Amino acid sequence: MESQEIPKSEVIEQVYEWIYSLGALRAGLELRVWEKIAAGVDTAEKIAAQEGWNLAGVRVLLDTICALKLLTRNGERYSLVPESAYYLIPGKPTYKGGIVQHEINWEGNGKLAEAIRSGVRPVVYDATTADVVGLWIADYSRRWVYPEAYFDIDNKLWQSLEIQAQEGLRVLDLACGPAPISMALARLNPGVCITWLDWEDVLQTALKVAVGLGIANQVVLMPGDLWSVDLGSDAFDVAYLGNVTHFFSPEENTRLFRKVYSALARGGCIVVDSVVRRESAFTDTVALWLYAATATGGAYDFAEYRTMLENAGFANVRDFDQGPIKAVKP
Repeated sequence: MESQEIPKSEVIEQVYEWIYSLGALRAGLELRVWEKIAAGVDTAEKIAAQEGWNLAGVRVLLDTICALKLLTRNGERYSLVPESAYYLIPGKPTYKGGIVQHEINWEGNGKLAEAIRSGVRPVVYDATTADVVGLWIADYSRRWVYPEAYFDIDNKLWQSLEIQAQEGLRVLDLACGPAPISMALARLNPGVCITWLDWEDVLQTALKVAVGLGIANQVVLMPGDLWSVDLGSDAFDVAYLGNVTHFFSPEENTRLFRKVYSALARGGCIVVDSVVRRESAFTDTVALWLYAATATGGAYDFAEYRTMLENAGFANVRDFDQGPIKAVKP
């Protein structure tokens, strides 16, 4: 009788590591250790003495954070790495600690299983509501603060879509967020007009970036949500929907696409740049988060998007290099 080879357990052990790492990150954020080290309180002894904390606990936490590569240690002194300096110091415009602390409880501390059993969702919060505006502003912090870091990539996106920044081009950016992609198009030609639709706080943050780039005079603000704002008729040549359609059901997306269809001029195009379910892409965890954080959303494949777009009246639906999806109003 042949002996059965016992499989190794690296995958399970990696999960253990993720769990322990998450606990260390959460404790570090709650204790604001990066802020203290940045202020010069840079040894375990100094932190423990200043705060009245347990020295052994402080030391083991800091060493664990070093293992996560979010601190470095030289002797007894700890110092920030670039990532922690940018993203883990409260008060900085790039601070992501708040969203990390919020998302740690994304599945309600064990409520995801019941949501899968019952189909009742979202689990903890609805990512499509105005209540979470602050989370989105924090999540896209690098794009707000350093938009120029993305312009080369964004310019290549427009090139791949065969959309040129020509005089008089009217672009609607729906649920625009930091709007770097439409900003990139506006920067290429001062005659491009971009209209942004999003919640007021998001728009004001994006507008500050546009002012800094010298393109604010090309921007029109359209505050509100996707469903209530009137987009007009034959008002735009391009409609860009980035990271938004995966928050809604196919029926809701079809309704949204019909609204966009009416807003576009004949021959205009819609660009859907959202999470698309593909065999070659690792979208499983994102799809699971969408299940937990939305009432109806999900990751749809190209065929499903093509059906939604065609049902809304669009034609010539194309998948560009396994990236955005583009369709035309005939």
